Amino acid sequence: MPANVTFEYINAQKKFDEARTDEEKLIALQGMLSAAPTHKGSENLRRDISKRISELKNKMEKKAAQQKKSGNAINIKKEGAGQIVIIGQANSGKSTFLAKFTNAKPTIAPYAYTTTKPEVGVLNYGGALIQLVEVPSFLESKEMANQMFSIIRCADAVVFTISNNSKEHLDQLIKLLEAQDIYITKRKPKVEFNKSQYPGITFINEQNLLVPKEQAIALLRDSGFRSHTVILGQKLDLNDLLLLMNPRAVYRPAICIFMPIEKEYKLPEEYKTIKLFNLFQETEITESIFKMVNKIIVYTKKPGQKADLTDPLVLEKGTTVTEAAKQIHKTISKDLKSAKVWGSTRFPGQNVSKNYILKDKDIVEFGI
Repeated sequence: MPANVTFEYINAQKKFDEARTDEEKLIALQGMLSAAPTHKGSENLRRDISKRISELKNKMEKKAAQQKKSGNAINIKKEGAGQIVIIGQANSGKSTFLAKFTNAKPTIAPYAYTTTKPEVGVLNYGGALIQLVEVPSFLESKEMANQMFSIIRCADAVVFTISNNSKEHLDQLIKLLEAQDIYITKRKPKVEFNKSQYPGITFINEQNLLVPKEQAIALLRDSGFRSHTVILGQKLDLNDLLLLMNPRAVYRPAICIFMPIEKEYKLPEEYKTIKLFNLFQETEITESIFKMVNKIIVYTKKPGQKADLTDPLVLEKGTTVTEAAKQIHKTISKDLKSAKVWGSTRFPGQNVSKNYILKDKDIVEFGI
């Protein structure tokens, strides 16, 4: 046991010694590194833990790749405006949620593990079709877990279903995902790495660095950075550095549905950055799901006619008028002379430039 370690470090090492799976070991090692002393005499300790984390992640990646090659992987082809995965423990209401919000008809029963394979349904948001995938409750199963996590990693966002208002169950699911480098309550640190022609690592906005500079440089060097300028766009602590060093890390937005729950029950708005809803908040849930796919819908109209509100364009945020026209047909964007927009403009039917950035639920009329 190294000297001058904290209680948190001792506790994390105990968890590592008791860990039975690679995922449990990884969580414990990350806890050990986070709690390790930061003085110069502990550099070797931190470096050793970092090396063990890297080796364990490589082992897990190779194992996942081998299972994928074996042909046992389950692939769900993405369709529509986006793909959302529904996650929950056994008998938490996943199938009930899928049936209520989509056209799917999954088996619903009062016993656990009713769903044995992913179930797919389509949610309609104002004409934008969003794919919802219910994942079976096998996240802790050695036989099925990697397949389920693979689906989650490829999805755009997550919906948790939690029974009996149990935040403990939600915490357990979050930890399971983080052990697979899928982060729900965290966002990718705003840090930019630029290759430099000069050797060494330098920081811009160094005042945002919340760990000793020498420690940060050592950790970055262990991850392969040698000649780089690091631009810190936010306060950066040790946990943020660990996320940046992790090539497998993915970040997914999420909402949580508590069910079953009385319609009048008042929930807090969010928990650990995750917005909370009960099953009866259909409008709010549908809108939140669409926001998580990071798209907008835009309606079109012909001159002198009403807008077509049944078949919208589903566009990336930041799409311009010209880019929207190109999605309809290349000829339209090429011959585009003018455009009018209803919705986000200062007044209805305002003439806008070809570079005008459209907003959600705008109506646009292309002038050719």
